Amino acid sequence: MRRSGIEARHSVLPDYTAASPADFTFYPPTWAMEPFPTTAQRMAVYEREAVPLAEAAARAALLDAGLAPDAVTHLVVTTCTGFFAPGPDVRLTQRLGLPAHVHRAQIGFMGCFAGVTGLRAAHQIVRGDPTARVLLVAVELCTLHFQRTPDLETLVANVLFGDGAAAAVLSAEGAGPRVLAARSALADDTLDQMGWQVGDHGFVMRLSDEVPTHLQDAVGPFVQGLLQEAGLTRRQVAGWAIHPGGRRVVEAVGAGLELAPEDLAPSLDVLRRNGNLSSATVLFVLDALRRTPRPGATLALAFGPGLTMEGLALSD
Repeated sequence: MRRSGIEARHSVLPDYTAASPADFTFYPPTWAMEPFPTTAQRMAVYEREAVPLAEAAARAALLDAGLAPDAVTHLVVTTCTGFFAPGPDVRLTQRLGLPAHVHRAQIGFMGCFAGVTGLRAAHQIVRGDPTARVLLVAVELCTLHFQRTPDLETLVANVLFGDGAAAAVLSAEGAGPRVLAARSALADDTLDQMGWQVGDHGFVMRLSDEVPTHLQDAVGPFVQGLLQEAGLTRRQVAGWAIHPGGRRVVEAVGAGLELAPEDLAPSLDVLRRNGNLSSATVLFVLDALRRTPRPGATLALAFGPGLTMEGLALSD
C-alpha cells in the first residue's frame, strides 16, 4: 500500500472507514466478515448507489456544456461493476429528464479501457449524425467487490480500486477539442493477464504482474499508429491522459514512450487522489488536463482485459 502511490479512495460503503466491525453497515460485524456478502447483496447496493452518483456527474457535464437535458439525443453509459435491468441508462433517462426517445447504449463489463471506448462510440455517433448531442456517463463501484483471499493478485486489486463517476458531452457544436482519430489493439497471448469473473461473492479480478512489462513493450508502436491516423507528430502532443491502472502501469507506459515526469503527473495525481476508478478514470485525467491547458494535441490511452489498448487523439 505504501508503494501504490494512492493516498485516498472513495467508496459508497461507509464500512471502510469504520472504527470497528461493530460499526459495519454492509459487511457482517466481525473482522472475519462471515457470512461474506453475496453477489446479489452487492448488486443491490450497486443498483441503489450507482445511479445517483452517475446522475451527479451527468448534471455537472450538462451544465458545463450549457446543454439542456431535453436537447440530448444519445446516452452512452459505461460500467463494469454491476448489472440490473432496466439499467442505469433507463434510470438516468428518467432522473435527468432526457427525452423518452433518446437513443441509449450501455457498454458493459469491458473494464478500465471502456472510458475511451465510450468516447470513441460517442464520436462515431456524432460523425454519423452531426446534429447529435451525446451524453457519455461512466460509473463504477469497484469497492463493492472486495475479496478476502490472501493471494497477491487479490491484495493488489483490493489496494488499487475506488468508486467514482464521470461524464462528458460530445457534439459537432462548440469550441472544445475535436476527436482526430481512435485506435484499438488486442494483444496476442495475453488473455490470462487481466480479467473479471462473476463469483458467488462479487466479481473476482485476475491481475498479473506481467501487465506493466507488456504495456511498456507494446505502447510505443500502438501510439505511433494512433499518431499516423490522426496526422500528428510526437512534437504536436502536449497532453497525455494515461489511464492510471496503477503506479507501475503509468511508469511503464511513460518508459515505453520516453515521457517526462510532467507528462505523467496528471495521471499520477488522479491515482493519488482517487485510486483506479476503472472506466471513469481516464475522464478524470482528461478533465485535469482541460483545467491546465497547454497548446497542442492530447492523447488518451487506456488499458484493460484482453489485454486491450484503446487510444484517442484530440485536438487542442
